[in-house]
Amino acid sequence: MRGPMSEERYPARTKWSHRSVAEAGGGEVAIRGRLLRLEGGRGILRDQSGEIDIVFGISYNGIKTGDIAELLGVVEGGVLRVAEFRVLAPAGDTWDRGDWARFNADASGLRDNLTLRAAIVDAVQQFFSARGFLAVDTPILIRGSAQEEEIQLFATEYREGKTVESVFLAPSPELHMKRLLGIGMERIYQITRSFRNGEIGSLHNPEFTLLEWYRAYGSYEEIMDDVECLLVYVAEKTTGESRVFRQGKQIELSSWKRISVHEAFLRWANIDLGLCNEAEQLFLRANELGYGSANPEDTWADLFHKILVEVVEPELACLGAVHLVDYPRQLAALAKQKEGQPAVVERAEAYIGGVELTNGYTELNDPAEQRRRFAQSNRRSAVDRVPADEDFLVAMERGFPPAGGVALGIDRLLMLIAGADSLDEVIAFPAVG
Repeated sequence: MRGPMSEERYPARTKWSHRSVAEAGGGEVAIRGRLLRLEGGRGILRDQSGEIDIVFGISYNGIKTGDIAELLGVVEGGVLRVAEFRVLAPAGDTWDRGDWARFNADASGLRDNLTLRAAIVDAVQQFFSARGFLAVDTPILIRGSAQEEEIQLFATEYREGKTVESVFLAPSPELHMKRLLGIGMERIYQITRSFRNGEIGSLHNPEFTLLEWYRAYGSYEEIMDDVECLLVYVAEKTTGESRVFRQGKQIELSSWKRISVHEAFLRWANIDLGLCNEAEQLFLRANELGYGSANPEDTWADLFHKILVEVVEPELACLGAVHLVDYPRQLAALAKQKEGQPAVVERAEAYIGGVELTNGYTELNDPAEQRRRFAQSNRRSAVDRVPADEDFLVAMERGFPPAGGVALGIDRLLMLIAGADSLDEVIAFPAVG
């Protein structure tokens, strides 16, 4: 129960009209923030905008380093001469000035990155609004999935009385957004939280921010153009330049290359995927070439991704900004077959400095083929056993227009624009592995 002593030590309201440190200027002001130092009547107070030196012209008994306080006084020569003060929240016994100094140094960088994140989101919204895209909102809790083998879902339960229903956290908004295409929405986008289990590292976090957009009557060609224009727009809006830096290398976002998966594997991994379309064939070739991560029990998709990460992606990093296009049909849960090339689907991933930033398709809209692919993936998958999204399949049977769509990782985009090496540097509360 809260009593007078609690209210006195932790007041509910500030007392004076305040300015930020950056706005303090001169004359009489009140400033609030945390005391980073207080010794011999002199110290430093910090708020979100910066730091200011302080000098107490009165007794400072009752206030100490670490306290959050409001100070009233006069600023002269950039120094606040304190005439009155009030502690808003005293620092507890766990306060340690050395720890705070280290934390504050980290927090300063995080503050900058959070500010940059907000600017990036603003720029994304401006980009799509100017091009006639509608911002939409779709569920986070879902009942069924797209049956993509490489994606593990978080499972939970919905309870109503004695009824218990299995539900999952959405790994992307894709299926619901395509259902919106089916009812006539032709240009849509969304920025949302998405969730994938078992994914953590310098480029992965189990909970992340995803941007997705779809163009009815478009293809992956228009989507790749969108990606290039969006990234230049966002970079220029937030930094004034159309370039980013990745591990010390400058990458120009207005200059892109395109290379097919088949060409990339042939050029850099010395593997002809046309001759290695079964897991055994691909393993034997990888083993022959000395790719140590390959195991005989791996699936074809496992082997593909291991070679991609081990051999191909480091080479893509040397190309700067590049679209890796035309993926093997084995990696096509939701993409349309390339016309005249039954072994290839129209899928494109954008890489910047070797970091995969987007994954886009010319969207499959054949309901019979979609059911066949879902069933095939579910037979092979032994991890999730998540049911297929039957509502999505029924909606597809009513008719989806031809379309192009893509997902882009906002956290990774922030990392690239900020020049950070890891997502941990740009996420306020990263998961702990």
